[in-house]
Amino acid sequence: MASTAKLALITDRKPVQTVADRLLTPEEVSSFVGLSIETLAQWRSQRRGIPFVKVSRNCVRYQKGDLDAWVAQRIVHVAVDPSNATRRI
Repeated sequence: MASTAKLALITDRKPVQTVADRLLTPEEVSSFVGLSIETLAQWRSQRRGIPFVKVSRNCVRYQKGDLDAWVAQRIVHVAVDPSNATRRI
């Protein structure tokens, strides 16, 4: 009987929300990517840039996964050329 009570307490708990699964504000995204809040607003009105969630008429949020994917698409890979490497003497 005691184990049933413990199980009920465990299942009644709300899951802990992490940064990975919460929605980010435009201010947080702006700080993270180094773009202005105004640029993000222009992109939203033009339907380009980082995907966003329109929670209500005046409330916009971003999913962390969408932000991570957007950044990953913009990574520029650089090949190291040994002939251009600087030498240390």
